[in-house]
Amino acid sequence: MDDRLRLIRYLYDEEVDESALARRLSDDPDLYREYEELAATKRALDDRPAHRPDAAVVDQVVDQARTAAPPSEDRPARAPSHAWARRLQPAGAALALLLVIGLGWWQGDGTSDGPAADAAAPGALDGAPRQAPTTAQTRSSDADAIPAWDDGEELIRIQRRIDRLQARSAPDRWGSLQRVSRP
Repeated sequence: MDDRLRLIRYLYDEEVDESALARRLSDDPDLYREYEELAATKRALDDRPAHRPDAAVVDQVVDQARTAAPPSEDRPARAPSHAWARRLQPAGAALALLLVIGLGWWQGDGTSDGPAADAAAPGALDGAPRQAPTTAQTRSSDADAIPAWDDGEELIRIQRRIDRLQARSAPDRWGSLQRVSRP
């Protein structure tokens, strides 16, 4: 970049390396003289009052622009479209509904398999002894627990995969794992 351009950029606050320019100006008296002339010219231009063109000149420019432009009809003004906001409202409502359903499913149905559920069972307060379920009842409940589409090997493979994942996960990262009972 030539020195004259560097001086002009400095005068218009575009030069970033002021120390290098100051060193160059102190070493070269001709360059410093040129800097003084350019600075005086810039001050004179900055101090000069700004002139507004005559109204007739402005009208003439506008008329020429109008005749040069292709004729077109003005369209009526209309409000800006907010179609995207109207489309997001049902999506937000659907997301909120899914969130509520998900939280309800996650919380479960409110029943527990712990001792409190056993105490609330009929006959628990009577002191009546519990009877062990018969083998026919156990087999029918096991048959209901396994879906009809499930084959035994796939169920065993999935259970092994779950066991491996549980063994690899740290309890402090995931919290305690809880079994979810489904009615």
